[in-house]
Parts: sequence; structure tokens; C-alpha cells
Amino acid sequence: MKLSPEMIREQRFKARLSGFDKNEVIAFLLDIAEDMEMLIEENSLLKSEVETVKRRQKDMEDLFLSVKQFSEEKMKRAELDAKGLVAEAEKKFSEIQAAAGRKLAEAEQRAQEMQSQAVQKAREILKEAERSRQELERGLEEIKNRRASLLAELKGILESYQAWVQGNVV
Repeated sequence: MKLSPEMIREQRFKARLSGFDKNEVIAFLLDIAEDMEMLIEENSLLKSEVETVKRRQKDMEDLFLSVKQFSEEKMKRAELDAKGLVAEAEKKFSEIQAAAGRKLAEAEQRAQEMQSQAVQKAREILKEAERSRQELERGLEEIKNRRASLLAELKGILESYQAWVQGNVV
């Protein structure tokens, strides 16, 4: 049987010759009903907070996926840029080789620098994406820990009140 604050308020006991004071019992039941209403309201607020945390977790997961996709796209673009730069450098190399042997060394050096910059830029993008992923994972873990803590705390409160109510309604 699930107790409700209203059921506690309406509970009446048979009078016995050497029984409890009826007014004290009623006052006690009213206090219990008020406490139970507060617990129900707090439970509702905690459920709402859990839902908010779940929504935030979903938003974080979506953000993580977006960041991951963004970093992958940046990597592909960087690779294409690097390939384009290498192709351009090779074409210039051929033209310069035909024009003069002296300019050949300059073209090779420039192509290597451009490729090195493109690779360095790609590494920086990867590092930034990894940092973002780690931050998102830490945030997600904090949310999960907070949720577990709130649920455990709520369970403990409810169990203690339930034990208290069962122990005192004899």
C-alpha cells in the first residue's frame, strides 16, 4: 500500500481505554503528512534536475559529435590543401628546372616549407580536437557523477523517511 499525505491526514485509530492521546496522534500524523509532501515536492524537483542533466548530457554528446565531425572535415581539408600544395610545388619545380638549375633548389625548399606548414597546421587542429574531446568527456563524467550522487542521496532520504514512518506508525 502506497502512503500519500492525504491518507496519513485521514487515518483514524480506534479509541481504547488506555490508548494514546487522540489529539497527539492526529497532530503527529499531520506533521508526517507535511514532511511527506515536502519530500514528494523535493523528489519532483530532483527528477526535474535529473532530466535537465540528461538534456545537458545529450547536448554535450551532440556537441562532441559536432566537434569530432568538424575536426575530421578540417583534417580532410588540410590533407587536400597539403596535396594541392605539393602538386603545385611539383609543377613549379618542373617549370623552374626547365628555366634554370639554380632555381630548382629554391622551389624544392619552398615546397618543403609549405608541406611542413600544412602538416603542422593539421597537427595543431588534431591537438585542439583532442583537447576538446577530453574536456567534453570530463564534463560528461562530472554530469554522470553528479547524477549518481543525486540519485543515491534521494534514495537514502526516501529510505530513511520510509523507515522512520514505518517504525513510528505502529
